[in-house]
Amino acid sequence: MKKLGLIFLAITIMAAPLIGCWSRRELDTLSIISAIGIDKSEEDGKLSVTFQIIKPSALKGSSSSEAAPSGSTGVLVLTSTGYTIIDAARNATMQSDRKLFFPQNKVIVVGEELAREGINPLLDFLNRDPEQRRSSWLLVAKGKAHDIINAKHEQVNIPAEAIVNMIKSSSNTSTAVKVDINEFIKNLTNPGSDPIACRIEMIQDDKTKNQKMRFTGTSVFKRDKLIGFLDQYETRGLNWVLGKVVSGIILVKSPLDENKDVALEIIRARSKITPEILNNDIKTIVEVDAEGNLAEQLSEVTLTNSEMFKKLEQRMAQVIKDEIQLVLEKAQKEWGVDIFGFGKAVHRKYPQVWKKLQSNWRELLSEVNVEIKVKAKIRSSGLSTIPTGVR
Repeated sequence: MKKLGLIFLAITIMAAPLIGCWSRRELDTLSIISAIGIDKSEEDGKLSVTFQIIKPSALKGSSSSEAAPSGSTGVLVLTSTGYTIIDAARNATMQSDRKLFFPQNKVIVVGEELAREGINPLLDFLNRDPEQRRSSWLLVAKGKAHDIINAKHEQVNIPAEAIVNMIKSSSNTSTAVKVDINEFIKNLTNPGSDPIACRIEMIQDDKTKNQKMRFTGTSVFKRDKLIGFLDQYETRGLNWVLGKVVSGIILVKSPLDENKDVALEIIRARSKITPEILNNDIKTIVEVDAEGNLAEQLSEVTLTNSEMFKKLEQRMAQVIKDEIQLVLEKAQKEWGVDIFGFGKAVHRKYPQVWKKLQSNWRELLSEVNVEIKVKAKIRSSGLSTIPTGVR
């Protein structure tokens, strides 16, 4: 028995390096996808899918965040058509000597025309396929997704990384939204909400005449169909309601010089949604508390006393209220979509009543009375207590 035990131990030791490696795939056999763009094809009933593939040279010796040499890029772009995404992916292998590898994909861009027809069929593959990451960011292109995926970036070797970095840094302005596949599907399948996604487009630099990517607000869906876009101010109004404003700048007029602007930096904010139902009337109270600092002024007057701070706070609160009112008017009244989660708030507080309301919530939404309450506080005037040039 002792001898058999030693033999078994020797076999186990020799087999140990093989455990966990049976399904390993070498990098030189894979085309690693960093971004996917999906458009409606000119061929009837087909999709046009664009794959941004990382070149092997981009994985060696330099970081993906480094700028590529002039005129070059760290990715290969392939476009293929098919009746489904996976069909297009299989067809794309005829243009590549390597198998497409999706687990590293971080960005999915859907073209505007396709998004208006409905993206539910696309989500099936993204949700079902084990190689897909539900944490991939979802964006809607104003125009063609192909143009976004095919775009170069002056500062980053892999353009998809630039998009990811732009998404992460968007909190500096709070005028964009960050939505991944998982969040989009959750809002789509919840009867008390409608999904949103970030909007991205190509714009031309007036000086260099080069095309570059830019976030330009929010894509709004009614169920799975794109219904319209919010601009940057409307997007921040949405973020105020959702409690997702982290930072940004609010411009107000100087209380002592109405022709000059004062910049107030948002340092923190929070929100609360409270539904109330009385005699079959639905009311929603949106409360926003925001704090900021006096960041810059263009007028040569002193604004650092308590009386001026109070006036600045009132103007800051009014800007916030106006931005919320802008998005309410468009989403609630014009489109009849609940991108604020009002339905989810009713469900939490009145679960039994919600059972009766959920089937026709979007029809009732336009009649919901929304009361906006905003409190704004200026915390600091920075290092200077007097305006530059005043002595």
